[in-house]
Amino acid sequence: MTGPTLADASAHMVTAHGNEVDLRYPQVNTITLPDISHHLAQINRYTGACRRPFSVAEHSLLVLEIVERCMALDLHGRMAALFHDAHEAYTQDLSTPAKGQVGDAWHNFEGRLQRAVLSAFALHAPTHKHAVAIKQADLIALATERAQLLPSGPGISLWPCLVHVQPVSWVDLMAPERCAMTWQDWRDRFKDAADALDYGRNEVLWKKWKVTL
Repeated sequence: MTGPTLADASAHMVTAHGNEVDLRYPQVNTITLPDISHHLAQINRYTGACRRPFSVAEHSLLVLEIVERCMALDLHGRMAALFHDAHEAYTQDLSTPAKGQVGDAWHNFEGRLQRAVLSAFALHAPTHKHAVAIKQADLIALATERAQLLPSGPGISLWPCLVHVQPVSWVDLMAPERCAMTWQDWRDRFKDAADALDYGRNEVLWKKWKVTL
Protein backbone atom coordinates (compact mmCIF):
# COMPACT_ATOMS: atom_id res chain seq x y z
CA MET A 1 0.00 0.00 0.00
CA THR A 2 1.49 3.35 -1.02
CA GLY A 3 1.63 6.38 1.23
CA PRO A 4 0.01 9.76 0.55
CA THR A 5 1.19 11.55 -2.54
CA LEU A 6 2.41 15.14 -2.71
CA ALA A 7 -0.97 16.05 -4.21
CA ASP A 8 -2.72 14.42 -1.23
CA ALA A 9 -0.58 16.36 1.24
CA SER A 10 -1.11 19.67 -0.54
CA ALA A 11 -4.88 19.33 -0.02
CA HIS A 12 -4.49 19.10 3.77
CA MET A 13 -4.96 22.30 5.77
CA VAL A 14 -3.20 22.58 9.14
CA THR A 15 -5.40 24.28 11.74
CA ALA A 16 -4.58 26.49 14.73
CA HIS A 17 -4.73 23.49 17.08
CA GLY A 18 -2.73 21.11 14.92
CA ASN A 19 -5.53 19.27 13.16
CA GLU A 20 -5.25 18.43 9.47
CA VAL A 21 -8.37 18.95 7.38
CA ASP A 22 -8.53 17.36 3.93
CA LEU A 23 -10.15 20.08 1.86
CA ARG A 24 -11.16 17.56 -0.81
CA TYR A 25 -12.79 15.06 1.57
CA PRO A 26 -13.24 16.81 4.94
CA GLN A 27 -13.90 14.45 7.85
CA VAL A 28 -16.11 15.57 10.73
CA ASN A 29 -13.61 14.37 13.35
CA THR A 30 -11.16 17.03 12.13
CA ILE A 31 -13.69 19.87 12.50
CA THR A 32 -13.52 21.36 16.01
CA LEU A 33 -14.96 24.33 17.88
CA PRO A 34 -11.58 25.56 19.18
CA ASP A 35 -10.26 25.73 15.61
CA ILE A 36 -13.39 27.42 14.27
CA SER A 37 -13.41 30.01 17.07
CA HIS A 38 -9.71 30.77 16.64
CA HIS A 39 -9.82 31.05 12.85
CA LEU A 40 -13.02 33.11 12.59
CA ALA A 41 -11.73 35.59 15.15
CA GLN A 42 -8.74 36.37 12.91
CA ILE A 43 -10.50 36.48 9.53
CA ASN A 44 -11.57 40.01 8.57
CA ARG A 45 -14.78 40.60 6.67
CA TYR A 46 -15.01 42.82 3.58
CA THR A 47 -11.38 42.00 2.66
CA GLY A 48 -10.25 44.36 5.42
CA ALA A 49 -12.09 47.47 4.15
CA CYS A 50 -13.73 48.33 7.51
CA ARG A 51 -12.95 51.30 9.75
CA ARG A 52 -11.47 48.80 12.20
CA PRO A 53 -10.71 45.07 12.15
CA PHE A 54 -14.08 43.32 11.99
CA SER A 55 -13.94 39.55 12.10
CA VAL A 56 -16.25 36.78 10.98
CA ALA A 57 -16.56 35.78 14.65
CA GLU A 58 -17.88 39.24 15.60
CA HIS A 59 -20.26 39.19 12.62
CA SER A 60 -21.53 35.74 13.62
CA LEU A 61 -22.22 36.93 17.15
CA LEU A 62 -24.11 39.93 15.77
CA VAL A 63 -26.29 37.60 13.67
CA LEU A 64 -26.94 35.53 16.79
CA GLU A 65 -27.93 38.65 18.75
CA ILE A 66 -30.31 39.71 15.95
CA VAL A 67 -32.12 36.36 15.95
CA GLU A 68 -32.27 36.39 19.75
CA ARG A 69 -33.74 39.90 19.85
CA CYS A 70 -35.97 39.84 16.79
CA MET A 71 -36.85 36.26 15.87
CA ALA A 72 -38.44 33.35 17.72
CA LEU A 73 -35.85 30.68 16.96
CA ASP A 74 -35.31 27.65 19.18
CA LEU A 75 -31.88 26.66 20.53
CA HIS A 76 -31.07 24.68 17.40
CA GLY A 77 -31.96 27.64 15.19
CA ARG A 78 -29.89 30.03 17.28
CA MET A 79 -26.88 27.76 17.06
CA ALA A 80 -27.38 27.43 13.30
CA ALA A 81 -27.40 31.24 13.13
CA LEU A 82 -24.13 31.45 15.05
CA PHE A 83 -22.57 28.85 12.74
CA HIS A 84 -23.93 30.21 9.46
CA ASP A 85 -20.42 31.22 8.35
CA ALA A 86 -18.44 28.71 10.42
CA HIS A 87 -17.13 26.94 7.31
CA GLU A 88 -15.17 30.10 6.53
CA ALA A 89 -12.74 28.93 9.20
CA TYR A 90 -11.56 26.55 6.48
CA THR A 91 -12.40 28.42 3.26
CA GLN A 92 -11.68 32.04 4.28
CA ASP A 93 -14.25 34.81 3.74
CA LEU A 94 -14.23 35.52 0.02
CA SER A 95 -16.07 38.71 -0.91
CA THR A 96 -19.33 38.37 -2.82
CA PRO A 97 -17.93 40.04 -5.99
CA ALA A 98 -14.94 37.68 -5.88
CA LYS A 99 -17.21 34.66 -5.47
CA GLY A 100 -19.03 35.72 -8.62
CA GLN A 101 -15.73 35.88 -10.51
CA VAL A 102 -14.60 32.44 -9.34
CA GLY A 103 -17.98 30.91 -10.13
CA ASP A 104 -19.09 27.32 -9.64
CA ALA A 105 -15.69 26.10 -8.46
CA TRP A 106 -15.93 28.33 -5.39
CA HIS A 107 -19.53 27.35 -4.61
CA ASN A 108 -18.66 23.65 -4.86
CA PHE A 109 -15.66 24.07 -2.58
CA GLU A 110 -17.53 26.21 -0.05
CA GLY A 111 -20.51 23.86 -0.04
CA ARG A 112 -18.28 20.86 0.68
CA LEU A 113 -16.78 22.49 3.77
CA GLN A 114 -20.13 23.87 4.91
CA ARG A 115 -21.66 20.39 4.81
CA ALA A 116 -18.77 19.03 6.85
CA VAL A 117 -19.19 21.70 9.53
CA LEU A 118 -22.96 21.23 9.70
CA SER A 119 -22.47 17.48 10.07
CA ALA A 120 -19.87 17.94 12.81
CA PHE A 121 -22.31 19.96 14.92
CA ALA A 122 -25.61 18.30 13.90
CA LEU A 123 -26.89 21.49 12.28
CA HIS A 124 -28.21 20.31 8.91
CA ALA A 125 -31.87 20.18 10.01
CA PRO A 126 -32.01 23.52 11.88
CA THR A 127 -30.06 25.27 9.12
CA HIS A 128 -32.66 24.11 6.61
CA LYS A 129 -35.65 24.71 8.90
CA HIS A 130 -34.62 28.26 9.83
CA ALA A 131 -32.91 29.21 6.54
CA VAL A 132 -35.20 32.16 5.80
CA ALA A 133 -34.86 33.69 9.28
CA ILE A 134 -31.08 33.19 9.39
CA LYS A 135 -30.67 34.74 5.94
CA GLN A 136 -32.74 37.76 6.98
CA ALA A 137 -30.68 38.17 10.15
CA ASP A 138 -27.50 37.92 8.07
CA LEU A 139 -28.77 40.66 5.74
CA ILE A 140 -29.71 42.89 8.69
CA ALA A 141 -26.20 42.41 10.07
CA LEU A 142 -24.78 43.19 6.62
CA ALA A 143 -26.80 46.40 6.42
CA THR A 144 -25.68 47.40 9.92
CA GLU A 145 -22.03 46.70 9.16
CA ARG A 146 -22.17 48.59 5.88
CA ALA A 147 -23.81 51.62 7.52
CA GLN A 148 -21.38 51.78 10.45
CA LEU A 149 -18.09 50.33 9.23
CA LEU A 150 -17.73 50.88 5.48
CA PRO A 151 -17.25 54.06 3.43
CA SER A 152 -20.36 55.78 2.08
CA GLY A 153 -21.12 58.72 -0.15
CA PRO A 154 -21.41 59.71 -3.81
CA GLY A 155 -20.14 57.14 -6.25
CA ILE A 156 -20.58 54.17 -3.92
CA SER A 157 -23.37 51.98 -5.24
CA LEU A 158 -26.20 50.44 -3.27
CA TRP A 159 -25.87 46.70 -2.81
CA PRO A 160 -28.92 45.05 -4.43
CA CYS A 161 -29.23 42.50 -1.60
CA LEU A 162 -29.83 45.33 0.89
CA VAL A 163 -32.81 46.93 -0.87
CA HIS A 164 -35.59 47.18 1.77
CA VAL A 165 -33.22 45.90 4.51
CA GLN A 166 -32.83 48.25 7.47
CA PRO A 167 -29.83 48.23 9.84
CA VAL A 168 -30.45 47.85 13.56
CA SER A 169 -30.12 50.91 15.77
CA TRP A 170 -29.40 49.20 19.08
CA VAL A 171 -25.74 48.35 18.39
CA ASP A 172 -22.78 50.69 17.91
CA LEU A 173 -20.05 48.78 16.10
CA MET A 174 -17.63 51.64 16.73
CA ALA A 175 -18.29 51.79 20.47
CA PRO A 176 -15.02 52.15 22.44
CA GLU A 177 -15.58 48.89 24.30
CA ARG A 178 -15.94 47.02 21.01
CA CYS A 179 -12.92 48.71 19.46
CA ALA A 180 -10.86 47.77 22.53
CA MET A 181 -11.63 44.06 22.20
CA THR A 182 -8.89 41.81 20.88
CA TRP A 183 -9.24 38.91 18.47
CA GLN A 184 -8.80 36.62 21.50
CA ASP A 185 -11.84 38.26 23.12
CA TRP A 186 -13.97 37.54 20.05
CA ARG A 187 -12.59 33.99 19.87
CA ASP A 188 -13.63 33.38 23.46
CA ARG A 189 -17.05 35.00 23.00
CA PHE A 190 -17.79 32.84 19.96
CA LYS A 191 -16.67 29.67 21.73
CA ASP A 192 -18.59 30.52 24.92
CA ALA A 193 -21.78 31.24 22.92
CA ALA A 194 -21.45 27.96 21.02
CA ASP A 195 -20.80 26.01 24.22
CA ALA A 196 -23.82 27.56 25.95
CA LEU A 197 -26.14 26.84 23.02
CA ASP A 198 -24.87 23.29 22.63
CA TYR A 199 -25.29 22.67 26.37
CA GLY A 200 -28.85 23.94 26.10
CA ARG A 201 -29.55 21.65 23.14
CA ASN A 202 -28.21 18.64 25.02
CA GLU A 203 -30.15 19.53 28.15
CA VAL A 204 -33.41 19.65 26.18
CA LEU A 205 -32.66 16.29 24.55
CA TRP A 206 -31.71 14.74 27.89
CA LYS A 207 -35.00 15.85 29.44
CA LYS A 208 -36.91 14.31 26.52
CA TRP A 209 -35.03 11.03 26.77
CA LYS A 210 -35.44 10.96 30.56
CA VAL A 211 -39.21 11.27 30.19
CA THR A 212 -39.35 8.38 27.71
CA LEU A 213 -37.10 6.02 29.73
